[in-house]
Amino acid sequence: MNAGRPNRLPPRFAGRRVWRRAIATALAAASCGVLRAAVFDLRPDWDETAPLPNPDKGWYHHFYDNSLEKYLAERDEELAEFPGMDHVYLRLAWSYLEPAEGQFNWLVLDEPIARWTSRGLGIAFRISCKETAGRNRPEQIFATPRWVRDAGVPGQHCFHGKQGPPDWPWEPDYGHPVFLKKLDAFLAAFAARYDGRPWVRYVDIGSFGDWGEGHTWAGSRRKFGYDVLARHVDLHLKHFRRSQLVISDDYVASLESPDDRRRFHEKILRSGISYRDDSILVEGYVWSLMTNYTVRMPHLFADVAPHRPTVLELEHYGHVKRVGNWIPRPGSPLGERGGGLTGADVLRRALELLRATWIGYHGYAREWLADNPALTVELLNRCGYWYFPSHVEVAEPLRPGGTNRVAMTWFNRGVARAYREYELCFRLQGSATCTTTVAAGNSRWLPNGPADGWPEQYALVLPADLPAGRYELQFKLHAPVASRDVVLPLRPARHRPGGFYAIGEIEVGR
Repeated sequence: MNAGRPNRLPPRFAGRRVWRRAIATALAAASCGVLRAAVFDLRPDWDETAPLPNPDKGWYHHFYDNSLEKYLAERDEELAEFPGMDHVYLRLAWSYLEPAEGQFNWLVLDEPIARWTSRGLGIAFRISCKETAGRNRPEQIFATPRWVRDAGVPGQHCFHGKQGPPDWPWEPDYGHPVFLKKLDAFLAAFAARYDGRPWVRYVDIGSFGDWGEGHTWAGSRRKFGYDVLARHVDLHLKHFRRSQLVISDDYVASLESPDDRRRFHEKILRSGISYRDDSILVEGYVWSLMTNYTVRMPHLFADVAPHRPTVLELEHYGHVKRVGNWIPRPGSPLGERGGGLTGADVLRRALELLRATWIGYHGYAREWLADNPALTVELLNRCGYWYFPSHVEVAEPLRPGGTNRVAMTWFNRGVARAYREYELCFRLQGSATCTTTVAAGNSRWLPNGPADGWPEQYALVLPADLPAGRYELQFKLHAPVASRDVVLPLRPARHRPGGFYAIGEIEVGR
């Protein structure tokens, strides 16, 4: 594995199909004496180092991290100016939002939503029912609201497998019918307010387990079966019909039976849910899962990534540094088990295994960016899709009033595909200006594709009254759902107003 560096294209293969087509077109044109092939090579202007803040991918920030104080930004600019920041992840306990039955405190969500969407960022949610803080933190002791317990839901105050006093966190019986009834009502109200809003990136199924991660390791360590976990999934499917749902891979791992794990995974795939991994560089996994770069269940992500975006979460960055799992030191887990890898190396390789579209550093933005400016740009570009246009072939002169064929070759050097269809806009700029838009075909541009790229054929329809002459042919890739252009890795010499890129001069005839 190449530790996340962009793959360079073997010169003997790059563009081979395009050049063969160009030669064939030129020969055919010469034989009839009418058309000639114009072939433009964009590769000399590729820029692999520029940060590309693009739609439908990028970094996210834990604005709440199960409490209302953790990982807050001191200034909006910390996130607004962070390279490729895509969304804010609001992760907090149910008790903050429904302190009394049927009485909702939506302001705790609406304030950061208004703050960050006004800056162009999206929002993701996880609402948890069990936390691990206690002692004078009632909203953490009862992440599931106290009134749910008082309604008859059994549970226990526990921490790391031990029962304790009333100031220890309370864990509900996740399968109790009263608990599920109250959760159902809350999710109905929550979804009625937020499901399908245009800025929602995903809703994380967080109603089961410690921190909503799908396990009880930091709590009772009680095992729950397939039926209970499936019920939590079904409640989210019932209410969230328009937003993408994601779930931690630990839900699958918490099931003891291999058959139950298989059934649950099949349910996730069948239901259109995606996965997230909350455990990259978690200390125990550095000791036990370094062969997978601390990814616990890579096969789950391999199954879902062709269809839906996946999410990577780093262990708390500050903790990773403190224990020596970022810059390894003698005696630290990574120092002992990493084989010379740094934490950044593990993160790069986990990104590839997870095929992640969204990535989170799980800490303070200013600290992460100050420590890792180059890595931030590298992983921003590598996560999700990373499109490189290679060759463009046009038969000239272009004919006004007719359909002209344009061939382009694309490479995807990211770790995943794009999950929306984009548009390709062509513009002719000269004595007049005309623009036409076609389907880009980008859903076919998978990572690790053919050595000579993904070829596309586009129809360029010109108005009949377009004056003859020399024009500059330009193009851009546009994401209509996000109302944003896709920034491409081309040097400034190719940049044109309106987000277009120059291809080259072309003749328009009559």
